[in-house]
Amino acid sequence: MSGVGLDSGNSLPNLAVRGSQGFALQQPAQGYALNQGFKSDESKTVKTFQFSHDGTKLAWSNLSTVQVAVLRQGTWTVSTTLQQPKVSALAWSPCSTLLATWELYAIVNGQEPKPNLSIWNPETGEQLRSLFQKKFQGWCPVWNKDESLCSRMVNNEIQFYENNNFSQLANKLHIQKVAEFAMSPNPKRSDRDKTHVVAYAPGAKGAPGFCKLFQYPNFAENQALAHKSFFQADSVDMKWNSPGTCCLLLIQADVDKTGNSYYGKQQLHGINTKGDAFMISLSKEGPIYNASWSPAGRQFTVVYGAMPAKASLFNEKGDQLFDFGTGHKNMALYNQQGNILMIAGFGNLRGKIDMWNTSGQKPDHISSFDAPDTTDVKWNPDGKHIVTSTCAPRLRLDNGYKIWHYTGSLIHEHKISPPDELWEVDWQTRADGVFPSFPVSKQKVQGIEIKQEPAKQAYRPPQARGTVSTFKLHEYQPEDTKPEEKNKKDKENLSKAVLKNKRRRENAKKRKDEEMAAGGGGGGQPQSAAPPNHQNGGGGGPRGNGGGGQKPPGSKGNDYQGAAGLLYDPEVEKKKKKLNDKLNSIKTLKQQQAEGKQLEKNQLEKIAKE
Repeated sequence: MSGVGLDSGNSLPNLAVRGSQGFALQQPAQGYALNQGFKSDESKTVKTFQFSHDGTKLAWSNLSTVQVAVLRQGTWTVSTTLQQPKVSALAWSPCSTLLATWELYAIVNGQEPKPNLSIWNPETGEQLRSLFQKKFQGWCPVWNKDESLCSRMVNNEIQFYENNNFSQLANKLHIQKVAEFAMSPNPKRSDRDKTHVVAYAPGAKGAPGFCKLFQYPNFAENQALAHKSFFQADSVDMKWNSPGTCCLLLIQADVDKTGNSYYGKQQLHGINTKGDAFMISLSKEGPIYNASWSPAGRQFTVVYGAMPAKASLFNEKGDQLFDFGTGHKNMALYNQQGNILMIAGFGNLRGKIDMWNTSGQKPDHISSFDAPDTTDVKWNPDGKHIVTSTCAPRLRLDNGYKIWHYTGSLIHEHKISPPDELWEVDWQTRADGVFPSFPVSKQKVQGIEIKQEPAKQAYRPPQARGTVSTFKLHEYQPEDTKPEEKNKKDKENLSKAVLKNKRRRENAKKRKDEEMAAGGGGGGQPQSAAPPNHQNGGGGGPRGNGGGGQKPPGSKGNDYQGAAGLLYDPEVEKKKKKLNDKLNSIKTLKQQQAEGKQLEKNQLEKIAKE
């Protein structure tokens, strides 16, 4: 790269790309070409990478070493190499002074177990502390924003270190079988700024699980500021707002005992530093897909309910402020400035994205567009662009990424040609305030043409591909015809059907009139009409043809039934049959009684009711 310094403050963030071809940085200002100020790692084993919170440092692991690069005057220079193999996770402290690494915990026969969690000084490469952390979940130590306090969970307690002094334990919170915890991120600028901790312990032996809120360092049992208990809870996801005044508790039960959902049951609760614990009332039943705080921490958005899901905006007290409507969506994500909210549906959904302006008193819809087959999405720190990516192993076909403007314009598209794969895409981070808030516009910016996906065809076996299909779904399916001929045939068929039904109705009415006339002169017919033609003979005429041997015009065969047919009632005949069955049964019982057979009580009662 020449002439542009990425650390100049307002330059566009780089895009980091990790895949089977290695790890590289790309420049938006140069059409997303490779950043010549960064030497790409071309190894195919780059496992993870992480920018520092201010975007001036970058660490990545290729499973042999951990490289730490520093940005100076627009050029990335590798300042430290950590001889730490098999590192699969990295994390920077909020002030970018420390680097934490984690590798898979393993036990080798005949050797002592080794610590798998390390905390490093990235400038000198010194290992400040090594610890054991068997599970990947919750592996990273938790700092507040000014790094005055660091915490981590070990067995049945939460340990605290002050001012990055890991040689001495400053405090600890002991809770039997504690499973999750979250520490408020707010910095401690003065004595009035307090750090709070929420801890969760699951229920056991019929007792409910619970969450407790404490103020550091007051961890006595009777010093809990708030307490919330619940029976159906297997895990709790905790999310603090940025001021550290309220924490959302997303409670997950693996099994829904009501049987309404295969994926279990979720509930959303809130707990604040005033000591209030409350439940968030959601207007639609179903899973809770996502709950996201705004950067200011005064409002949050929840996506919930059976598909099509619903999205709603709440204040920190849990009161609903706005309803975004329903749709196929499962996530909500604010930009860094907090003036645009993205509501989208990814994963097994089609990838529709809705952008909302949240800078006013009431959210206002900006744009809607589709990003199909998206496996991940990230906001650019400038707050105006997003990157949607299709990555392996979630999807191994059509890997690539797209850069979108919030108005729905496609700015850039990059596809990965097989057999290469794309594993991860992310923006270079920037400190809060580097990109200030901006006025939101609905005017669509200029972009590139969005290529329409070809219509999906039915599967054809390899030997049939490239040939004309002669397959018909139904044997009576006609050959393809021109549109004009097809429309003409449809009209002819419709006319024939109408005429046929009309003739059928006329003939039926004519037969009915003739039958009524033959049955007794009804309907105003003359008395000289032909007499009834009883099927069993009658009127002195031959069988089936009384009164002159002539059939009434329009009749067909033996359709005519005479008066017996006109007076026939199916319900009466059914009752007659039932009564005859009862009489025959009573007659049989009387015969058995006469023969000297001993009858049961109910049989005698049946005879008495004859």
